[in-house]
Amino acid sequence: MMRVTNNLLFKSGAMAMQGQQAEILKVQEQSLSGNRANRPSDDPTAAYRHLIFSSDLSGVQSLKKTTEFASERLTMAESHMSHLHEAMMGAQDLVLQLGQSAVGGNPTTLKAAAQQPLAWYQDMINSVNSVLDEVPVFGGGQMRAPFDEEHYAATSVQVQRSGASRLTQAGSGFAASVTDGQTPSGVPWSVKIAYDAATDQYQVNINGVEQASTSLNAQNELDLGEGVKFTVTGTPQGGDAYYFEVVPSYQGGSEDRPIRSRQGEVLPGNVTGSELLEGKGNYAKGVNLLGAMAALRGALLRADTKEVALQLNRVQEGRAQVADLQSVTGIRNMQVQAVSETLASDEASLTKVRADNVEADLFKVLSDLEQASQAMQVMTATQRQVMNTSLIDFIR
Repeated sequence: MMRVTNNLLFKSGAMAMQGQQAEILKVQEQSLSGNRANRPSDDPTAAYRHLIFSSDLSGVQSLKKTTEFASERLTMAESHMSHLHEAMMGAQDLVLQLGQSAVGGNPTTLKAAAQQPLAWYQDMINSVNSVLDEVPVFGGGQMRAPFDEEHYAATSVQVQRSGASRLTQAGSGFAASVTDGQTPSGVPWSVKIAYDAATDQYQVNINGVEQASTSLNAQNELDLGEGVKFTVTGTPQGGDAYYFEVVPSYQGGSEDRPIRSRQGEVLPGNVTGSELLEGKGNYAKGVNLLGAMAALRGALLRADTKEVALQLNRVQEGRAQVADLQSVTGIRNMQVQAVSETLASDEASLTKVRADNVEADLFKVLSDLEQASQAMQVMTATQRQVMNTSLIDFIR
């Protein structure tokens, strides 16, 4: 009888010790990892909550990276717009200095000054073609450069009526065009076409170089060569002078990628090169900045102080256009930064909540470890007592 009872005590004690050993290992694992649950089976509910918190945190982190990248693009755009604004201010000062002035009356001085608008023109193209992480800043969400040397267009035609002191839009009866696929040499072009009613002929000047007098062809066109044409369907007046420019045309998208926040709100992205340089869109003033620089250069190359003075309104409107778009960009950047700060706060909160969901209480772990160790010591002593049963007790 004693042998059966002793055997049962031994087996029961051994099983209890194994269970207690498992408990000790579990508490030790908690103390090492710092987590209350280290596998789904430890706490299925906590594991489910962990998946939800992780999914939310991943979404917030993704949106945060998006807003940070968007803010970098907007900040970079503001910087380039500052350079454009300085260029337009410089062009305005140049017109005020040389237009109808004694200094500006010197043809040599005027032609030498034509290099400055050309430099500003090239700086504008470089700025609007800037990229961040190989993505064009002003490309409207497209990956290609907004302006290149393969796509050109003619600006709208302006006219100086005989004796007038300003330029106005010539209207639909006068249009300039560039044939698709043509790449005119020497771009930018500044074209001046003067109409002589007595001979019904047109005198063409391109970048200060006089061309031979010519008449309209059967299609009512002046073919200026290299794919550039001037079409007249209206009625010209004697003494009128028509102006237009040939400059690169925008090749990007209609709008930049929108910026999404966690609440589903969509913020507008950066302005496009078309808005900035071509003056298109809700915030622009319709001024082609490249055309304005080409026109100023052409006036200087023609050494015509009156024509230089005619450019003042255009460059002033262009400067205002850049300033307005710079303000729009600044406001958008502030909105994106505010969203980014909110997302950063959400990220910190979710990180803490996720950690608290599985994080172990250090004091509780140490207390459990001490209790488990003490219980193990008691079980070990009891089991040792069972194993040390005397021979007489065993025979009974």
